Amino acid sequence: MDQPTIVGRVLRSSTTSFTIGCRQLISEQDQRIPEFGALVRAAGGGDNLVYGLIYNVTIEDDAFVRQLVAAGVESPEIIEDQRQKRQVPVVVDVLVAGSGRGLEIYHRLPAQPPSTLDQIYLCTAAEMVRFTERHDWLRTVLGSVEAPADQLLIAALRNAAHARPPDQRDAYLISAGRELAKLLALELTRLDGILRGMR
Repeated sequence: MDQPTIVGRVLRSSTTSFTIGCRQLISEQDQRIPEFGALVRAAGGGDNLVYGLIYNVTIEDDAFVRQLVAAGVESPEIIEDQRQKRQVPVVVDVLVAGSGRGLEIYHRLPAQPPSTLDQIYLCTAAEMVRFTERHDWLRTVLGSVEAPADQLLIAALRNAAHARPPDQRDAYLISAGRELAKLLALELTRLDGILRGMR
């Protein structure tokens, strides 16, 4: 995708994570939005940017959905209408993985989190490549206690490889695997699980 896509708006935030609300799950071209492991960005005050990885998507019910289920409604038109006009947002949890200013990217926590109702954008392929060029962000994900770190890392690395030209994807994954081997030198079982998931 050339232009960034709006995922939703911030419901609550902290320095280490934030939660987005969006109206519905959508599909754009070949990509489902929001998607586990996707890289998103938000304004973090001034011209600062906050980058994060989606680690959980929750579709909560509302009173009308309960009524439809209890009544046994099977009409595709009514079901699709409810999906399009949800009264409760789809809730998306994001692990903060870095910050930036303009084209500069820092793999450290931001000075301030995004504000309530700030728009959150899905990063373009170019932004994904720029963010994942260095492997410093891997440490942040591995150290997360609130996100399913290993599965998130696998999904994010696959997305990062896919954002690159086909002839660079294997080299990128091999490079990331070498960095993971250093970081997880004392956790070989965990390392093996992640490397198997990256295949």
